[in-house]
Amino acid sequence: MARMSSFVAIGAAAVAGVAFFASVAPQKAAPSEAELAMLFDPRLIAQNQCGRAGQYRGAYFQPSFQLALATAAQAAPSAEKERVPLWPGLGNRSFPVTTESAEAQAYFDQGFALLYGFNHWEAIRAFREAQRLDPACALCYWGEAKAHGPNINARMGADAEDPALAAIGKAVALAGGASVREQALIEALALRYARDGERSELDRQYAAAMEDVHRQFPDDQDIATLFAEAQMDLSPWDYWERDYRTPKPHIVKAIAAIDGVLAANPDHAGAIHLQIHLMEASATPERAEPGADRLADLMPGAGHLVHMPGHIYFRIGRYLDSLETNVRAVAVDEDYLSKTEGSPLYRYGYYPHNVHFVMVSAQMAGDGKTALEYAHKLDALIPFEAVKTAALVQPVKVAPYYAILDFGSPEEIAAIPAAPDDLPFVKGIQHYVQGVAATHTDDLAAAGTHADAIAALREDAVMEELAADNVPAASILHLSELVLRARIDRREGALDAARAKLEEAVAVQNGLAYTEPPFWYYPVEQTLGAVLLEAGEPEAAVAQFRAALVRHPNNAWSLYGLMKAQEAAEDATMSYTADLLAAATVNPDAISLDRL
Repeated sequence: MARMSSFVAIGAAAVAGVAFFASVAPQKAAPSEAELAMLFDPRLIAQNQCGRAGQYRGAYFQPSFQLALATAAQAAPSAEKERVPLWPGLGNRSFPVTTESAEAQAYFDQGFALLYGFNHWEAIRAFREAQRLDPACALCYWGEAKAHGPNINARMGADAEDPALAAIGKAVALAGGASVREQALIEALALRYARDGERSELDRQYAAAMEDVHRQFPDDQDIATLFAEAQMDLSPWDYWERDYRTPKPHIVKAIAAIDGVLAANPDHAGAIHLQIHLMEASATPERAEPGADRLADLMPGAGHLVHMPGHIYFRIGRYLDSLETNVRAVAVDEDYLSKTEGSPLYRYGYYPHNVHFVMVSAQMAGDGKTALEYAHKLDALIPFEAVKTAALVQPVKVAPYYAILDFGSPEEIAAIPAAPDDLPFVKGIQHYVQGVAATHTDDLAAAGTHADAIAALREDAVMEELAADNVPAASILHLSELVLRARIDRREGALDAARAKLEEAVAVQNGLAYTEPPFWYYPVEQTLGAVLLEAGEPEAAVAQFRAALVRHPNNAWSLYGLMKAQEAAEDATMSYTADLLAAATVNPDAISLDRL
């Protein structure tokens, strides 16, 4: 994978609330290297992402599409329908178990690797094949029981209870012939499953038991990783106090365990995976960047792990790298799903999430060809009937429309199929896209009609239902209406009115809960910056473009706007911004001020 660790970002310089850039007069001389380090330090971006909606980040940071479509899909297919292959590309790490069958050991190792790769259905198949090859292998049943349990991306379904209990029961029965290490793992996992048990209490018992196992085997990297995951499962996607610098008490233990593993073995794929999840919502996601740079090549046959670096790259502004690793992940998963049925969670969740990531990364990088290709791919994966099954699918359904608006032809925009009336949020975003497209051709009457339609739709009672399911649909429609009306004002030359609406829109965007990819597709500050530049206020425009780059570091659109504003302000740093833009996009000429 291409490395971009030297890919310099426009600095946020908002440490302790001080807007450094806003107070700096235009420079006539080239700044020093030390000054550039302050201005363009990419870490400042990632460390200042805790806006007003930060307190909600833990609840929304998860890839919502994974859970929503998995919930909507049919029950998981039997893991016994197909002959289980030994899949290539899952690394060479082995977890020795008590068995005399080399083939059983190979299938156990595959199952264990797939646990790290969050392909639990495929892991169950591998563990069951290991059981068939050696029915006395106690840990082969432990592995199946572990795979049936909850994880940070999916609750434990009711249909998993019986097979989990059966598998752990068999492991307990066979434990006498296993090693002390295996016995400790089996005893700990046995506490996680009980008929009619309360799930949160069972998970706490398991986490406490795994802490004891970790103490018993402090140098065992896999036990440390399993212990860390057990702690994370106590509060999925909610690992940080509200400053996003202080981990919650149980997560302190998880981070320490993972840090210990990676200090001893920087190439431990399972530990890197968990580190990315631990750090991505924090104020310092770059802590996971070194591991992210290695992960995809450690297990190139595990699509989810090939995808995972994108969670860090997107946070720190490495959009081209996020795009590249997710294109790879899509290819890996398409190859895998062409050869096996897979689980609904994987086929309808993890795989489309990779497609979504390619699209939004391409948008940020100004790569219109890729963005459109994957927009159409993602749209085809989510028919309107699927959208109706789960609230969290709706923001994913509309995401391709934004990419088509950014890069599509008028004919492509007009060809977007109209959403049914019982999807008012989706219809509202379609009105936004059609309305903005109308402003591009100066059909402002039509644009106004679309804005009025959005205003009416956001009063629909369905918006409250979506809000109850953690989709801030009314706020997103309010934001879209404000942006559309501001664009109409701008085309009419009413720049003060446009500015007022965009300032309100920024406030609405600040109030949106954080999710990955975001609920709203671009930083509204960049449109405000374009309006201010058009109004003859280049210094104010510079400040807004820099604010946009705090929200989405290194995105090509905001870099382009900043470069133009710096040029108008006679700011000597313009040439550095131009270099950044050239590195951040595949086609700088595709961006223009009137499209910001």
